[in-house]
Amino acid sequence: MRASASEHPDLFWALRGGGGNFGIVTAFEYRLHPVGPALLVGSVLHDYNHAREAMRFYDKFSRDAPDEVSVDAALVTLPSGERAFSISACYVGSPEAGEPVIAPLMKFGSPIDSRLQAIPYLQIQSAGDSLFPRGRRYYWKAQFMREISDGAIEALLDAYAKAPNRSSLLVFQQVGGAIARVPASHSPYANRDAALDCFPIAIWDDPVDDEVNIRWARDLWNAVRPFSTGGVYANNLGDEGDGRVRDAYGGNYARLAAIKKQYDPTNFFRLNQNIRPE
Repeated sequence: MRASASEHPDLFWALRGGGGNFGIVTAFEYRLHPVGPALLVGSVLHDYNHAREAMRFYDKFSRDAPDEVSVDAALVTLPSGERAFSISACYVGSPEAGEPVIAPLMKFGSPIDSRLQAIPYLQIQSAGDSLFPRGRRYYWKAQFMREISDGAIEALLDAYAKAPNRSSLLVFQQVGGAIARVPASHSPYANRDAALDCFPIAIWDDPVDDEVNIRWARDLWNAVRPFSTGGVYANNLGDEGDGRVRDAYGGNYARLAAIKKQYDPTNFFRLNQNIRPE
């Protein structure tokens, strides 16, 4: 069966964000955009004592940035054991055009480390791989936010200070921008009013430490919950129940369930963030 905007358009709509609920896709046609080969990347590291100001700056900078900028951040622990706040921005365009756009990031505050350089696109894509080698143990729990309020900052800093080991992270991923200018009904992805995805990542090695690491991530998530939109990105869901699957798809869930009933009435494709046929 072929699905497109003109052939089985309901299935085509559902596949573009509804996960593996509707069948097995054996071929794709993509619309590509030229990128690179090298892109400008600016990164700064702020001391934990200045994390409040840096988080406020990141919140505004990420929301005001043009579409060509992708900017993420994280609370991290350095090899020395000191905690810090990291911000990284990538400009998708010519490095020369990106320099004045990223300049405010590089000039803000008194970072303990900063780097600005053109990096091959493929290297940028794989930059985080070293944080997640095979064989370690991982747990995270995500939610969307519209802003990083002062209350959220205090909750985050207090909870991250209790991280059980140096590998633990608290990550912000920028969304919004062009994503927010598309109607929520355009695809199953419904959380277009969010500006940031926020999630703690617990990373450890010994199974004996499972409980303390998972509990830390859940406690941090709960501390930030009052400042979230209530939504979640389906790709960041674990086994969190039907309610959280509905949170991922919002007002689009009922349409997805109806399409599921048409194309997979027995719920054969169920080993996923499952949308039940209704």
